[in-house]
Amino acid sequence: MLYPFPPIVGSSSPWGPIQHLTPLGPDAVAVSTASHGGIRVSLTALSRIPEQLQATAHSGAGWFEEDCDWAIPYLALGLDGFEPDAARAAEVWAAAVHTVKRYHPQHAALLGVHGDPGGRPHG
Repeated sequence: MLYPFPPIVGSSSPWGPIQHLTPLGPDAVAVSTASHGGIRVSLTALSRIPEQLQATAHSGAGWFEEDCDWAIPYLALGLDGFEPDAARAAEVWAAAVHTVKRYHPQHAALLGVHGDPGGRPHG
């Protein structure tokens, strides 16, 4: 199924009709549904994500599910740079590093993940 970008409330997602949207920069948006959610990126943004991580067992076609894969576009696209304040950026960036190390350790280096997850955001 082809999903336009940006999505709108009420449009389809892999997890059902979208109930809420949160912009994460010009090429990414967090979406939530009644049962699940994740991050949707534009095709332009998807092309900036390492090819090995553009699709996973739970994500694909520019959709990244909220449990294991949200950190892929967050780190690859530097979405911490669009957070409302530095403290939140640091907190979410650290959570993204932790998520990648847990669910995608074989690809962590592709996302610039090295060393201590308590380090500073790159964005």
